[in-house]
Amino acid sequence: MHTRRLRREVALGLGLSMILLLTSAVSGVVAGATSRVVAVLYPETDTPYRKIFADILSGIEQGLTAEVTRSYSLPEAPDVPALRRWLDQQSPAAVITLGRVPTETYEQLGLKTPQVIGALDASPQTRPNVAGVGLAVDPALLFATLKQLAPGKQRVWVVFDPTYDRWLMGLARTAATALDLKLEPLEARDLRESIQQFHHIFQAADPATDVIWLVADTGIIDSETILPAVIEKSWQRRLLVFSNSLLHVNRGVLFALYPDNIALGRRLAELASRASRTPDTPSSIEVLRAVKRALNLKIATHLDLDIHRNIERQFDLVLPVW
Repeated sequence: MHTRRLRREVALGLGLSMILLLTSAVSGVVAGATSRVVAVLYPETDTPYRKIFADILSGIEQGLTAEVTRSYSLPEAPDVPALRRWLDQQSPAAVITLGRVPTETYEQLGLKTPQVIGALDASPQTRPNVAGVGLAVDPALLFATLKQLAPGKQRVWVVFDPTYDRWLMGLARTAATALDLKLEPLEARDLRESIQQFHHIFQAADPATDVIWLVADTGIIDSETILPAVIEKSWQRRLLVFSNSLLHVNRGVLFALYPDNIALGRRLAELASRASRTPDTPSSIEVLRAVKRALNLKIATHLDLDIHRNIERQFDLVLPVW
């Protein structure tokens, strides 16, 4: 009797185990069959840009926990029909395009699948009604860092191209007001106008209270003429300059906020997941908030700024490396 009961218990246990395994297998098949696909188009690049896109892709994969990620790299001259066939095979619920070539190539296809743009200097002005994250850093984050390092500053001068960045100046004005800063935006549509505006700034700015914000727009702030001139003149006048370009920190600005590529990927994943679930929801390019911070201590010393070690440790990159 005891042996028969034992056999029955073993049989029931095995039967239950089989049921659980079968249930798990069926659930997995169903989940796999219903998982939404998010396609990611990215450019073929060399170092160091390859690392940038690899980090963004890593962040996207981390963020898409409920979706399946499919990636496709595009050369400078992409095979558009091949891309179209690949997209037809994948049937994605959303497409993330990273960089200029993937974004422009996907737009040429004229597909209705929701698009999310990243790693591109895009804005609501240049690409309306599309989700994504541009390269323009949130002015609120820039101004908060300014107040942390130099709380006595009162006025922010900035040269910008209204064709692309008028929307950004609207955000900047709101952020400046919230921190008791006065924004002085000056329009420039080319390098010639930019030179004139910076000449005006250096005549009017007071180093005791004023600062210069450099936007990441090579059309009005190039690395050959405008940037060296601004750095040299600001050094001579002890005028604080900050930027949202990491390269500018090496050239002589006090601080910069620049993309945290893995965190940026996670944010793009959030936008793609949302677009795949509710494709008809209105969307637009947003400012970059997934950032790291760099600080140039040589410039801080030159400006007589007293930056405590606890503040210094809050920056991701500190120059020079002693």
